[in-house]
Amino acid sequence: MKWCKWIGLLIMLCVVFLFANRTETLAKTVTGKNGKNLTWKIEDGVLTLSGKGAMKGCGHKKMKWHGEFECYYENKEDWWEEYQYEIKSVVIEEGVTNIAPHAFSRLPNAKIITIPSSVKAIGHQAFDGSGFQKIIIPDSVTSIEEAAFICCYDLESVQLPKNIEDIPDAMFGTCRSLKQISIPQTVKTIGDFAFTDCAKLEKVHWEGKSKIQKIGQEAFAVCNIKKLMIPASVKKIGIAGVSGTHAIQVEKNNKKYKSKNGVMFSKDGKTLVCYPFKKKGNTYRIPKGVKTIGFYAFSSNGGWGDNNQYMKKVIMPDSVTVVKKRAFYGAEKLKTVRFSKNLKRIEEYGFCCHLTAVKLPDSVEYIGTYAFNCADMRGNIVIPKNVKQIEYNAFINADNVKKMVVKSKKLKKVAKEIIHSNNKRKAIKNFLQKRNKEKK
Repeated sequence: MKWCKWIGLLIMLCVVFLFANRTETLAKTVTGKNGKNLTWKIEDGVLTLSGKGAMKGCGHKKMKWHGEFECYYENKEDWWEEYQYEIKSVVIEEGVTNIAPHAFSRLPNAKIITIPSSVKAIGHQAFDGSGFQKIIIPDSVTSIEEAAFICCYDLESVQLPKNIEDIPDAMFGTCRSLKQISIPQTVKTIGDFAFTDCAKLEKVHWEGKSKIQKIGQEAFAVCNIKKLMIPASVKKIGIAGVSGTHAIQVEKNNKKYKSKNGVMFSKDGKTLVCYPFKKKGNTYRIPKGVKTIGFYAFSSNGGWGDNNQYMKKVIMPDSVTVVKKRAFYGAEKLKTVRFSKNLKRIEEYGFCCHLTAVKLPDSVEYIGTYAFNCADMRGNIVIPKNVKQIEYNAFINADNVKKMVVKSKKLKKVAKEIIHSNNKRKAIKNFLQKRNKEKK
């Protein structure tokens, strides 16, 4: 017991010493240099960067890159890493011409930053994981690199420069407090994952006559956008690029896309491009004339983090012939699909959801890898008479299905394992054995 008391007393003394030492550090002014032309100072929680010229940062000469998200300086005086938790605000003085990669990353307690008009460029991950709540980027900035503001969880408001042409990949990824954004009319490209997982993002405003031409993959996935307007200038949208919405409205004079009841289609109406993951309604009847259900059409972003909570039933018109890769991946509540009588092809992960039964039409010719990853399936699985090819694990996790029946006589390629359950493999095994005998 005596030893316990002594150990406890020693721990208390260490805590007091460390706290006293930390308090002393906080109380004094800390200074350093950044490269040849800039100096920095931390005083009363304010980091001030002064001088004329460019910052020295990760990815530049004499810097060592370490991993995907972290870097370190050869000379510690160039940086303020030791004081990252003490910095409450940042002031960049006039004369500094850029914000270097990782310059103000991992400053969780920094809430305010002032950026002068002398700054022309912002490096990759410059603000990664910091606590800034409002950022005004001056119009002098013409270049911003990838993931500049990624994981800024507290960021509520951003003003973008008027002359910027690109919003790069992952620029605002996982900025979960960002509620709205105004896109300057000069912007031509929004990169992949630019606003992914901005869960509170409700409004996207396009300034003036927008020149936007491309919206990247999952750019607006896992968002909460009430209505997303797609400008007439848009020519290309990546998979799940505009999925994190309640409704999509395409300007009438857009030559590539159109919308109907909040759902986006190709201009000719033959491809269903995107069904918004926030759209309400238990049943969706796909319009007549649609031939292809596109890549990730009903999937937000590979099925993680943003699953439709409403749609339980989909009715395909008989015009549909193809279900593309991951078309219904992650459609969490989807239980029933009425398949097109002319459906021929179901691609990889086409239905990774909770279908309770699958009744495929005789028209089906191809069933892709993991096409039906549906653990809730019951009854029987019938392979229709015109199926030519079944890929690996096409019916994975269908352990509650009673039996598998193979009716097709046109099968040319069958993966040795299309379903995990042993007793369901017998039908395929018997088919393969019979086919091999016939070949001999």
